[in-house]
Amino acid sequence: MAPTTAKLLASSGLSLPTDTYIYSLARTASLCAAISSDDSLRYFDPTNLSLVHKVSNAHRGITCLKTTSDGKGLITAGRDGTVRCWDERAKSAGVQMTDPRGAGISALACRDTFIAAGTESTKEGLGDVSVLLWDTRNASQPLQAYTESHTDTVTQVAFHPTQQQTLLSGSTDGLVSLFDTTISDEDDALVQVLNHCGAIHCAGFLNAEEVYAVSTDEQLSVYTLGKPTDSDEATLPVTAFGDVREQLKSSYVIDVFPNSPSAYIATGDTASSRLTLVPLNPSWSFDMSGTMDFPGAHGDEIVRDFLIDNHNQRVITCGEDGQVRLWAQEAQAPVAEADAMDVDRKKKRKDKKKDRFKPY
Repeated sequence: MAPTTAKLLASSGLSLPTDTYIYSLARTASLCAAISSDDSLRYFDPTNLSLVHKVSNAHRGITCLKTTSDGKGLITAGRDGTVRCWDERAKSAGVQMTDPRGAGISALACRDTFIAAGTESTKEGLGDVSVLLWDTRNASQPLQAYTESHTDTVTQVAFHPTQQQTLLSGSTDGLVSLFDTTISDEDDALVQVLNHCGAIHCAGFLNAEEVYAVSTDEQLSVYTLGKPTDSDEATLPVTAFGDVREQLKSSYVIDVFPNSPSAYIATGDTASSRLTLVPLNPSWSFDMSGTMDFPGAHGDEIVRDFLIDNHNQRVITCGEDGQVRLWAQEAQAPVAEADAMDVDRKKKRKDKKKDRFKPY
């Protein structure tokens, strides 16, 4: 596989206010969606990025966006302590869940009728965070609430790809925890703890047997899932890449994207205004011959999310420049920008302070 270069097809500001960050993207059956720092949920056409409709105040302090397992709806969460389910055409939420402690939601995952969430810490070091599990068929109270396994903000939750009862959580306390959610007693439910020795930026399952973790200082490691009876050696990384910034000529990691039997890592570089997708082969090493570059990316602003739209064989990105961008692998005639006025307005905005490592 030879390195390739993506071509920019369209760019849109989704009619967002000036100086707005776009945090995250999601794909439903027919539309794409984005959440942003103005607390809106905006639906747009994935073929040309034109705005379809918006929910102006989806949350007070919106943080998370995920697609439902059936691909027909969305799930959002915020610092208001709520999780909300949305039909892609609706402007009001359906099912709603609330953290019993009232803490802000900082991580979200869903599988079938189950929704998992992690909360953010408001009292640093005092262990006031939770990993929660709801069943949307009876969402009045969490099925499980694990409140002692992390001591700082939970930045990631993820369901195992084949074992529905296995839930992963990662935290800025440096730990990645794995729970058997059929067990209510937290000590018994916690089946494995991985000490990544750095605040977790992103983590998840690469496959049924291995997980990855990336810290806020861009240290990447791959770990093997263990069993409750395994020795402490089971918590050691199979592969420890160390700080990947020099290896990948980047300044930050966006995330790792499983693609069985391998994976991809998406990185950005603000100095060169570049986004790069690098394959990880099944032996967990970088395949630099198969990289895809996105020149220009989002300028000197951070790329917040990266969505592979398999429906249309395209890639959609979003960033702190308040833009969503549509890319293709091969050169094609660019389609008209959906919101050119927004592009010009963003270029004129004043400089603003950014905090790269906040997960929301």
